[in-house]
Amino acid sequence: MYHLARSAINLTDHQRNIIVGTVLGDGSLIETASKNNFCLQIDHCNAQKEYVFWKYEALDLLVPTPPKYQSKNKSWRFRTISHPELTEIGKLFYRNRIKVVPKEIASLLTPLGLAVWFMDDGGRHPTGYLLNTQCFTKKELALLQDALFRVFNIKHTSLHKNKNGWRLYIKAASRQHFRKIIEPFMLPQMMYKLESPVETTR
Repeated sequence: MYHLARSAINLTDHQRNIIVGTVLGDGSLIETASKNNFCLQIDHCNAQKEYVFWKYEALDLLVPTPPKYQSKNKSWRFRTISHPELTEIGKLFYRNRIKVVPKEIASLLTPLGLAVWFMDDGGRHPTGYLLNTQCFTKKELALLQDALFRVFNIKHTSLHKNKNGWRLYIKAASRQHFRKIIEPFMLPQMMYKLESPVETTR
């Protein structure tokens, strides 16, 4: 199947939504050696092996080889081929090789993308949910807060200083609404993130 030319492989909406959620989360879009194209790298801990293989199967023709176990950091990783649509996404989400939140984020984020972002980087805290967004600036997080409000009507969010960055919190008043949006897309093995509080450092 993988002999198809890149130009013959078109991303589905399902795949595109998974990619957007992944890039907001733990995934990385990486420039190829030519610096003209991007490929996607996905790397999760050994406990999330099933989640890695779900992404691998979802991305289908973009992935020539199955995920491999990385003994050094005890994780599972795979990388896609480079592709024009990944390059388009990469140009939105990266500036000088630094991941950013694009100003178009409200038009890119869907319930599936939100669920993937949460499965990558989210968790419960005592009164609501959190997203580990420390790699983004406070200005970029304001774009995400605005997107959550305008696209999903998630009204109650806040930012809290964490280490060298900021975490985005879904406050108690929006907790059930947020859960209702993402729960249909959550994998069974990732449901613990909706149930078990994680340690929070503020």
